[in-house]
Amino acid sequence: MEKTINIESKEDILKLLNIALEHEWAVSFEYVIHAYSMPKGVYFYYDPIMQTERDARAQTIQIGIDEMYHALQLGIIITQMGGRPSFQTDKVIRYPRIIDNLTRDKMTEDMVTSLYQQAKFKEGSFPEIKNMVWNISYDEVRHSRQFAAMIDQIKKDGRQEDLCLAALPDDQVDEKVKNLRQITKLENALMHHYLKHVILFSSHQDLSQRLFKNSIDHMRHWDKNSGILVKLNDVIPLEKATKDDQGREITRQPMPSSYPGENRRTALESLLEKEKEVVAAYEKIIPLFPTGEIKSQLESQLALDREHLFTLEALLQNLNRIKGIY
Repeated sequence: MEKTINIESKEDILKLLNIALEHEWAVSFEYVIHAYSMPKGVYFYYDPIMQTERDARAQTIQIGIDEMYHALQLGIIITQMGGRPSFQTDKVIRYPRIIDNLTRDKMTEDMVTSLYQQAKFKEGSFPEIKNMVWNISYDEVRHSRQFAAMIDQIKKDGRQEDLCLAALPDDQVDEKVKNLRQITKLENALMHHYLKHVILFSSHQDLSQRLFKNSIDHMRHWDKNSGILVKLNDVIPLEKATKDDQGREITRQPMPSSYPGENRRTALESLLEKEKEVVAAYEKIIPLFPTGEIKSQLESQLALDREHLFTLEALLQNLNRIKGIY
């Protein structure tokens, strides 16, 4: 990641924002991966910002959500400036030890803070964007301090060698886990697919807000499914990951880098097909679970995805009623 970018033209701004966007896409995923690789309710720390005791796992998830909102914000500004938002991501890494993941997270926050704060704007140029960049940078400052507090507490507790939760061995992966992994992958991809079109149609408030609502639903489903995998003694797999001699899992493509749909019709049609795929996946997996908490959660998520189908079908029908909308 470049540390200093001179900002004199629109092209310079778009370069800065797209570098930042690729980072934000990656960490919005990576932090949640790290969070769900540690047990719930075990690693508590005193949060220096909120001045209260917090669960490191829960707060890391929240920081990941913050980064997703940064990505959305950056993508909308890029689009409004006539640029094309990048859906490429920086690489994502999961270490064997919990403390190493948190250390990487803090290092990442410090690095992107430098990117934002060291950008050199020509005097008087792009004041609103400069202000936005500094505002985002202080979210990153907060995150860095929170990660530092988590790391310090783990050291104080003598838990530096604690390992992340491990994925099930291949020979122990049953149909429930196999299908849930696939659904979790679909939910993550569909969340970002929706976000692409929230960004693309950001000037059309009615459409973008409807798509944003569906995206948030899929983010929550991905979050819930990640927790269910932990209950099944598994963790979220990293897509297309390799493992190095240190035991680190590394992927340069944790999610799709492009999504179909470049106008209103093709966007809605592509989203509808993906929603149908997710609904079918839930309908396949739900009968595998006995009556109980997990089955009820999956049924609730299926119900919302069926609502998405209705919404998308209605949006397409209404599009056909009116000429001149693209």
